Amino acid sequence: MARKSRKNPINNTEKINFKVYKTAIYARLSRENQEFEKIETQIDEIRHYIENRRIFKLTDIYADNGYSGTNFRRPEFERLMEDVRNRKIDCIIVRDLSRFAREHIGAEDYLNNIFPFLGVRFIAINDGYDNLNLEPQEYFLASFKNLAHEYFAQETSRKVGMATRELQKQGKFISSKAPFGYRRDPDDKYKLIIKDDEAEIIRKLFERVANGETTVKISRDLGGIWTISKICNILKNEIYKGVLVQHKTEKSLYKNEAFHKIPKSEQFRSEGAVPAIVTPELWDKVNALIAERRFKKHEESPENPYKSLVFCGKCGKRVLSGFRRKRADFELNCRHCKGVFSCGKNLDNMVRNHLKLPENTEITRDFLNERFEKILIFDRYNITFVGRGESE
Repeated sequence: MARKSRKNPINNTEKINFKVYKTAIYARLSRENQEFEKIETQIDEIRHYIENRRIFKLTDIYADNGYSGTNFRRPEFERLMEDVRNRKIDCIIVRDLSRFAREHIGAEDYLNNIFPFLGVRFIAINDGYDNLNLEPQEYFLASFKNLAHEYFAQETSRKVGMATRELQKQGKFISSKAPFGYRRDPDDKYKLIIKDDEAEIIRKLFERVANGETTVKISRDLGGIWTISKICNILKNEIYKGVLVQHKTEKSLYKNEAFHKIPKSEQFRSEGAVPAIVTPELWDKVNALIAERRFKKHEESPENPYKSLVFCGKCGKRVLSGFRRKRADFELNCRHCKGVFSCGKNLDNMVRNHLKLPENTEITRDFLNERFEKILIFDRYNITFVGRGESE
């Protein structure tokens, strides 16, 4: 009798299919924590987590170094989300939720709405958070942690602000960069010492102005290396006569708001906190001359009827104007585009032609504001007038 061949109907070596995620590592480190931690440490920890898990294929690394977690305006996070929208990434792994964000409402929106809608798996290793296998109680836990991170960010901002102001009150120099003419004392990071070669330039600058030279002439002599604005800022800085003025501006680290100016009465002035480069008498003389010239300039200049009304047609920024005595007219230039140009007399003629007015019609600010919302300049003869209530 022939022997029957026996075959195992079940193939034990059959492949088991599983999804492989296009994975991104996201790391973030705020500026105030850079002294105590390296962002590379976060990345290495996440790499180690991925190494032994075949379902994760590392596609890219996104690292925002020196950025606050209190908002999502971070370049690498924005690049990450762009790649998510383009389907290059479908899994994000962070070390913990605080690295992702410290702003409660925004974080909740991403975790509970945006990522699920986009089909993105999100994992926070140290928090044991994985939105693919999330129990109901874990939603509450994640929400609680986000609230805690937000509170921590508020407290950090408040404490950093208090510590900073206390140092400023004591006359400690806390800015990140020393002013021209000074360098940090290697033995005390809160003190400044004179940098001799730069200090000599500062002294000559003050002496030239005290002897009657204008900042315009000095800027030209320097070949435009220093602008008139920079020269004036140096001349007006009280630090050069030995007075350290701090807390001029303020912002909330937590709210990530724009800097706002602090009234002079609330600024911190410390006499003799830094070594003086020029004498107080020389500093006072120079600033009195500058104030006198500025007063004469404004006193002799006629009113500019186009002030705050003219915009660059190319970039949309407001066009600034200055009165030129030699031409007895206003010049209007866009500092951003550096090429858009017109003058007051030319604009007067364009306004008269546009409105079909007699040549002797007086053009005043009130006259213009009654008729125009704005004036757009593209070049000398390409000008668009936007009337009141019109769209551009």
